[in-house]
Amino acid sequence: MIKKLVILIFILFFISLQWYDLNSKTSNLPIDEPVIDEPIEEEIKYTIVIDPGHGPWVNNDVEPIAPGSDKMKRKYGVGTVGNTTGTMEREINLNVSLMLRDLLEKDGFIVIMTRTNHEVILSNIERVELANDNNADLMIRVHNDSHQNQSIHGASMLVPGDVGYASDIMDISRQYGEIILNTLVEEVGMSNRGIITRTDQTGFNWSKVPIMTVEMGFLSNPDEDRLLSTSEYQEKLAYALYKGILKCFNKKTLLNQIE
Repeated sequence: MIKKLVILIFILFFISLQWYDLNSKTSNLPIDEPVIDEPIEEEIKYTIVIDPGHGPWVNNDVEPIAPGSDKMKRKYGVGTVGNTTGTMEREINLNVSLMLRDLLEKDGFIVIMTRTNHEVILSNIERVELANDNNADLMIRVHNDSHQNQSIHGASMLVPGDVGYASDIMDISRQYGEIILNTLVEEVGMSNRGIITRTDQTGFNWSKVPIMTVEMGFLSNPDEDRLLSTSEYQEKLAYALYKGILKCFNKKTLLNQIE
């Protein structure tokens, strides 16, 4: 009986040794942390509508200046012309707009052009409805200016006022407009003529999306006319507008890459 008890104790002692050895080895193994999948931030695709101002001919047909308005305005005109070079405003507007399109598309923006040549042109309402229908994040109208006083020069930004549909987007339009204008004058080195609120612009009054018109310079000013008529200066303008749009949408990564 005693012999059996001794054997049983020995067996239990042996089993306890094995258990201790196994436990000591496994306790030193690293504990697997639970894997938490980090959410992948999906890149937002912004839609930009670029409207190269004016076209090849005047359309004297009229359309309402604002929703519900009895006041009518011409659908579009040909724009101004350089008084020194004879360059048509529509040519400069389109060249800069196409360069801007290429820069934005390269960085993943969805870009919609209201025109890509001088053969097809939409009315002011039709152009802005293109932006409304596509729920654009921004519509930029690319123009140049003119004045009887040939000494006047520099860039300005026109933004909508409290008229028509624009009542809902006038604040964000002004915010974006200031960013783009400040970037333009800083990058190109031109005079800043500031932000100008306009309530008489058909395109503005019908807009449901952030909208602005950049006036890139005065074709009535001999110096700016000569600059605006060169492809090198047009490239600088397009790049500056592109950089301003990046700032509007807080594209810090892209900005760091180009600076």
